[in-house]
Amino acid sequence: MIQTKKRSVSSSETGGSEKPVKKVKKEPGSKPAGDKTKGKVQKKDGVVKPSVGKTAGKFQKKTSPGGKSFENGEYKTFVPNTPESKKEYWNGLKAKQKELRQQRRQNKSKELYELSVSAKKIYEKLKRKTAEGKEELVQKLHELLGKEDAYAKVATSHDTARVLQCMIKNASEEIRDQIATSLLPSVAVLATSKYGHHCVTSLFKHGSKQLCARVVNEIIKDVVKLVNHTFSSSIVDAAYNEYATNEQRSFMRQPFYSELYKLDKDRTVQTMKDCWTTNAYMKSSVLSTVKDHLVQAANKRLTDNSLLHALLAEFLEEAGTTERSEVIELYLPLLASISSTRDGTGAAIYCFLHSVVKDRRSALKAMKPYVEKLSIHEHGHRLVMCVLNCYDDTVTLGKQVISPILEQIETIVGSGEWGRKVVGWIFSPDDKDLLHPTQIELLNGYLEYSKKDKDIRRKQVFAVAKEAFCKQLESNASFWLRGGHTALLTAAILKNYQGEELGRLHRALAKVVCDPDWKVHEHEINLDGSILSIEVDKKPKENLKPNAGVERKIKKFKKSPFEEEKAAAREKQLAANPLINGIEHAGIHIALKKMIKLDKEKRQLAGDDVSQFGLAIVEELAVEQLSAWITQNRPSFLLLLIFENSTEEVQKMLRKKVVPMTKELKSQKHTGGKLLAEKLKL
Repeated sequence: MIQTKKRSVSSSETGGSEKPVKKVKKEPGSKPAGDKTKGKVQKKDGVVKPSVGKTAGKFQKKTSPGGKSFENGEYKTFVPNTPESKKEYWNGLKAKQKELRQQRRQNKSKELYELSVSAKKIYEKLKRKTAEGKEELVQKLHELLGKEDAYAKVATSHDTARVLQCMIKNASEEIRDQIATSLLPSVAVLATSKYGHHCVTSLFKHGSKQLCARVVNEIIKDVVKLVNHTFSSSIVDAAYNEYATNEQRSFMRQPFYSELYKLDKDRTVQTMKDCWTTNAYMKSSVLSTVKDHLVQAANKRLTDNSLLHALLAEFLEEAGTTERSEVIELYLPLLASISSTRDGTGAAIYCFLHSVVKDRRSALKAMKPYVEKLSIHEHGHRLVMCVLNCYDDTVTLGKQVISPILEQIETIVGSGEWGRKVVGWIFSPDDKDLLHPTQIELLNGYLEYSKKDKDIRRKQVFAVAKEAFCKQLESNASFWLRGGHTALLTAAILKNYQGEELGRLHRALAKVVCDPDWKVHEHEINLDGSILSIEVDKKPKENLKPNAGVERKIKKFKKSPFEEEKAAAREKQLAANPLINGIEHAGIHIALKKMIKLDKEKRQLAGDDVSQFGLAIVEELAVEQLSAWITQNRPSFLLLLIFENSTEEVQKMLRKKVVPMTKELKSQKHTGGKLLAEKLKL
């Protein structure tokens, strides 16, 4: 066996011949293999020197074997990992950064740099809420920046862009128009800038109607480019959805139909179909062009744009089967993002209905994280209701859609009418108490894309959700009687319950109804702090979204950074919406009447063994609470309805409780008390 320092080679491996071993050359300053001081700091002549072993730091400065570094033709001692060496390193790094900073400033115009410094000094005064003479400060800034025509230049910097936004906010209409005149030629550049796009948004937010129209006209020139950019896409969406006129909207769509309309607009082209009304040969080219734009937007994930939603809805109606299927396959994972507008939701529903079973399943999986937001959205809730009504695989439907809804059911119900519609459709579909007949007819029209029987599917959906809802209501029954709208939903949900589960719901609700401390707000408060008033605005608003209907008035708390103003706003809001007894609330009274009348209907269908809400109330009602009820009109009517819709056993129990209070009941002058005394024959 021949052994070396690196490896050993047997004679058998070398074929029996032995080769001479090459000796390793010893470098000056290196230690022998057995030296224990290898890799450690050594001292020589009072100077600390690092050894040149494998333990030397990876990022340490390379040195010569003697521990000296060669710089500027001389050997200098380098001492790593000491305060002096670290300080020297950081000082050098800071000096390089300072050099680069000064070089960048010099590359810019020196006058522009000094101009921005002067403007920021005035801005520091202007941005304060307590600042006085804001018009004068804006005038100074306008004189400073307007003379040099520097608005478009300073709008793209992170600091001076804020100066410009503050100017637009506080400027007079005349100065704002002059600022806009300077910025409008560069709108395409500003809209795609990280900081400049905020200035374009400020023009929309604080500008007059005429100014907004001018900004929209500039956007139309480069709308194709702006739609496919991260920053400018939201600006195009706002311009199309809120500020553009019908003519401007058609002009914004035309460049996507064909390059012929990029410079010259045609007032007769209102829709995609108008492009080939006179020239049939243009149909294929228009559809191909629109498809390319839709594919590009989907690949960039910039699909949350009302302009693209309108194009997608038109394309799906006019395209051929092959082209349509390609676009549908591309947009199925993006159903949640395109359901933010009316056109987009219509397109999302179309994509879902015209897809195959496998693609539908993957689409629901992608939509699951957004089910809660879609359920409370003005337009997105339509997609959720469509899925609930026509998707055949109820097991997958329960996991991907129904479970997320039930986990956040109180949030969804408490957020407004759209969430209540979704929850109502799960438990009581086709209920005209919750939905308008035209909407029910529209949802039932989607059933042609389903294979399973409608009644079987709805029973399976109800079976998936009923137990979870029972637990939710038992844990917080007062929430389901917090106002007239929610109470009506609760009454509709009870229609399909039977057996022991119905009894559990009746007992939980009866405890709330018979609670003497049960209080609710006169107007139902949503979870976001807004109050849904009964009034309806009859006058159409100017800035409503296209095809939007009449909106309800929403009163919200005033947001203020000062605690005193917050407290004052809160007190004012509570004074306008006082707490009242829940049993005397008009909306809840109507819902309770519906629940009590259900006892008779269910008894006729299922027999006398069915649970009765009237029985649960009579059993839970204490004597003290009953004596308070007969002195009030609405509670007396509830007792009358219980007597009329219950079994003889419940009637006897109620009469037995009321008889000791006969004298007090007969002395009441309200209509409910008189009718109750007459019915009980007291």
